[in-house]
Amino acid sequence: MDETADHLHRIDALLARSAPGVACLPVDGDLTTAHRRLVEALHPRWGTARNLAIGGFVDPTLDDDRGLPLAAPFAGRLVELCGWAAGERWIGCGIVRDDDGAPHMVAVTARRADPATACLPAEDAEAGDGVPGARWVRRLGAVTGRPRSRQWSVDWSFAEARLGTTLPADYRHLAEHFGPGTFSGFLDIFLPGPPPGSGAPFLHVPCLVENARRLAELAAAHPGIADLYRPYQPHPAPGGLLEWGGSVQADQFYWLMESADPNRWPVIARNEDGDHQARFDGSTAEFVHRLLTDHRHPFSVAKLIDRPRFEPYEPRDPSDDWRPEQ
Repeated sequence: MDETADHLHRIDALLARSAPGVACLPVDGDLTTAHRRLVEALHPRWGTARNLAIGGFVDPTLDDDRGLPLAAPFAGRLVELCGWAAGERWIGCGIVRDDDGAPHMVAVTARRADPATACLPAEDAEAGDGVPGARWVRRLGAVTGRPRSRQWSVDWSFAEARLGTTLPADYRHLAEHFGPGTFSGFLDIFLPGPPPGSGAPFLHVPCLVENARRLAELAAAHPGIADLYRPYQPHPAPGGLLEWGGSVQADQFYWLMESADPNRWPVIARNEDGDHQARFDGSTAEFVHRLLTDHRHPFSVAKLIDRPRFEPYEPRDPSDDWRPEQ
């Protein structure tokens, strides 16, 4: 293992701890060169680093929102320090002096206010209505500016009977609160169908039920399609995948139905080819919220958007249908 790889391994071990900490990073050669190489190696993970200290000069504007928690353990001893904001943590690496004045390289983590909760009104921070994941639906509403009232009606008994399963409670809240539309022009959530008796289909909104039925029929008729989902199988296979959303980049988002309790289903995110996938052990609404706000989230678009938003779709006007001339 080369030196930079060893440093990355030590940082991963540091991140595996729940508490903040500091790790020494052994260096055989020049400290400045080793530090630069490590910062370059971390760039694909968290993007461009913030320069918190350069040549022994500490940025005087540091505060809790600009990386101060990373610098705090090394007061008066910093030579170089770079930092990244990642979810609920700060991560940094740099060069510090020990009590004898000798420089050495370190990695450091610190707690950070979670950006996924910063937008939540204070009076809701500890509120809960007993529905798993409902708080994340409110957070999505807050960060996108969506009204808090119910927007969409679903006949859940009918939809779940057709699927042969109940659905996660927070997904039901998510569907009713937002209705048909797109998150930041990137993500669409599949809905069970239009309100009962409305007869008003919407453009761009796949039907959760029909999509599941169609995929099940294709997988049953063509084994090669089922192979695309290995090591899983599409619903209704036991512990199968049930697709609930997709992106404009053809990413696909599923529930892994491995539990009898739908509220415990993890999310599986896959790209179009299925050669890149990630598991997320959390609710559907939390997955969507972090996708829009957290750079570390699987399939994150946080770096690509100015602020999360939700754009509702309008009902399709049948008069807009193209008809050939007679």
